[in-house]
Amino acid sequence: MEEHENKDPIILTSPARMLKGILIVGITLAVGAGIVLTFFDEMYANPPPVARIQPPTPPPVEPPPAQAGTTTIAILVGAATEGNPDYDPDDGKVPLGNKIVWNNQDPIPHTATSGTGPDDPNKAKLFDTNIILGGESSDPVELTDAKEGDSIPYFCTVHPYMTSQLTIVPAGQVGAPPPGGEPAGPTIKILQGSATQGNPDFDPDPIKVKKGDKINVVNEDNTLHTITDGTAPGATAGKLFDTGFLEAGQTFSIDTANLEPREYDYFCQVHPYMQGKLTVE
Repeated sequence: MEEHENKDPIILTSPARMLKGILIVGITLAVGAGIVLTFFDEMYANPPPVARIQPPTPPPVEPPPAQAGTTTIAILVGAATEGNPDYDPDDGKVPLGNKIVWNNQDPIPHTATSGTGPDDPNKAKLFDTNIILGGESSDPVELTDAKEGDSIPYFCTVHPYMTSQLTIVPAGQVGAPPPGGEPAGPTIKILQGSATQGNPDFDPDPIKVKKGDKINVVNEDNTLHTITDGTAPGATAGKLFDTGFLEAGQTFSIDTANLEPREYDYFCQVHPYMQGKLTVE
């Protein structure tokens, strides 16, 4: 028993061999680190294909199609400042049976509330959009008890000095396509797909007409558009001519009798990147 306990331990390697192994491992790690550091930028910029995880490309956002049987009224940019233009059109012509949507182009919240103001005992009896945030639209409003010829005043409960009215006209009267196909005289077409920035928008563009001509505007797109004189929304836009909001398939006639012979810029209030030129001779 004592003989076994006093036996010398088995030495698996020598100190020299151990040092040699450590040196080999250290040199290998140093060389590998040098290679990684030298080519790090290139390796990072060009990872193996399996390591490239590309985020999915979101589908393009198309504007929603115009709702059939809906009249749209804009709340203009700057409407919160007293004295500025507020609702467009200010006296909206609503075909009997149409629903109404208010589109708030202003960054400030607004409403469209029936009545003449906060002191009107009948305020909000016919309709009230509640608060419409900037860039949003109201829910469609249906005037169930309206009759042809009715004029309905309304205002903004946030800014009571913003007032306007609706006039109920016969069904199909506003913007109805003319009978017999293509309208006579000069015509500007708002092209299909023009709501997508970069697509062709107005045809022809530019257009030349004679003073006194009536220009037919036809919305061939599936969403709302306008032709409004000027280059951008603002207090001076639409002072000389404005089609108002045209739904898909609707038309409007611009009378040039009061326009002086010169060149006019125009644009779409809904899509201000849509720009055109009209020359009156």
